[in-house]
Amino acid sequence: MSLRNDRQHARSAEIRAVTARHELVQSSRPLRGFWRRHRTALVIGGGLAAGVLASLLPVRAFARAGSTAGALVGLALRSPFAPLMLGWIAKAREEQPPLTQDGSDAAPAAGSVRTH
Repeated sequence: MSLRNDRQHARSAEIRAVTARHELVQSSRPLRGFWRRHRTALVIGGGLAAGVLASLLPVRAFARAGSTAGALVGLALRSPFAPLMLGWIAKAREEQPPLTQDGSDAAPAAGSVRTH
């Protein structure tokens, strides 16, 4: 392929990706609004459901799963990649647009430029 075809292909792929992201944001807006309005009830209900499941399932399975998860988290936090992972998570959280009361994205401030 020539450079021109490569650039056209890349532009086309970028447009498809931006369109897909926009559609995903639009389709998830009602769910984000629901989560925002009912966060406390969902957290409490999730904790209650997890407690019921934990009481019904064998303790040994949870002990092994918890031990494995704890070991993996400890290994990840002691690795040289921990600052990189934590920085990536913090940056991703900063870039999330704020939501208004109805669950839609807030408009950017005047003069600000969105990079994504």
